[in-house]
Amino acid sequence: MKLGIGIIGCGRITEKHAATLSRLGSARVVAISDISVERMEIIHQQLTEAGHTASEVAMYPDYADLLVHPEVKVIVIATSSGHHADMAGDALIAGKHVIIEKPLALTLEDSRLLSKLASKRGLNLLVCHQMRYRLPMLRIKNYIDSGLLGELYYGVASLEISRSPEYFRQAAWRGTWDQDGGMLLNQGIHLIDLLLWFLGDVEGAYGELQKVQEGKEIEDVALAVLSFRNGTKGLVEANTITRPGNFGYSIRLFAEKGTLIISGTQLEQIERFEVNGVHVEEEELRQLEADRDEQLRMYEAYLDRIQNGSEGMVVDSVEATKAIEAIFAIYRSALEGRRVALPLAEFSTEIMGAGGWQR
Repeated sequence: MKLGIGIIGCGRITEKHAATLSRLGSARVVAISDISVERMEIIHQQLTEAGHTASEVAMYPDYADLLVHPEVKVIVIATSSGHHADMAGDALIAGKHVIIEKPLALTLEDSRLLSKLASKRGLNLLVCHQMRYRLPMLRIKNYIDSGLLGELYYGVASLEISRSPEYFRQAAWRGTWDQDGGMLLNQGIHLIDLLLWFLGDVEGAYGELQKVQEGKEIEDVALAVLSFRNGTKGLVEANTITRPGNFGYSIRLFAEKGTLIISGTQLEQIERFEVNGVHVEEEELRQLEADRDEQLRMYEAYLDRIQNGSEGMVVDSVEATKAIEAIFAIYRSALEGRRVALPLAEFSTEIMGAGGWQR
């Protein structure tokens, strides 16, 4: 029997979720919710064109009605960031497993409380960090875990993209600390999650932020040095003011026995993939570059965990909070002008506005 999925939020990102879910034989979307009827109808049409029976996909303007749909066992949350924590909490209280878009929450307290709630109720709370499931990233992780790279020295995460003033004017929540959460938390979290996945747990951070564009609250530029518990160092450099348009992303790892660099407008180009004693044919590198099924692999792993209790790789709320906490340490460092040690007792993105950060 297929697992019943309910989707809360029918924005553009949901079009990708709907397309991926339609490819899965183990699940089917039975309900969707959005305050915009027009957006619900767009996703409803997409689902029916992909093979769902129109009458079997219910539409609810109020997500509370979706939560009591008897066939919904898993909730996918794909709304704006500021609603994530409340909706995830409501879904868990309703007895549903949750798959949620990043970031999990805009406060450390909410992230930790949600993790405890999911554990207490025996439910899965899984966060969409699909870039871990792209084939080159899986290969890199295998090299690290198997010891093929030897000692890791440092890694660099770079984000150089463009977000125009028009982008922020399209939705009132964009560019606000209390609803958007900041550039690193919104646009940069996938890269930082990868950096931590490869290098380990962060023990300290020093960061500086800069705001260039007016008409919003959050940063346009972020620079940070991360210190890892294993002695490795990490650099983060990110901006959303690359003109005239996106330049791209990159992850760079430098180790005792090799150098690995992935870059590109979609983090798809293998610039360097050299490890001592390991030969990868050019054709295989091109196949790794061509991979775009990371979200499908993520959903397969997540639904396998939910349905079968599989021990396969997933990014649960505890794991996802590591990247959130690292970003919050960078933000606190920029706010207070000092190096910040982890773990943090507490942090909320609202502190950035209330604390007077306007640089």
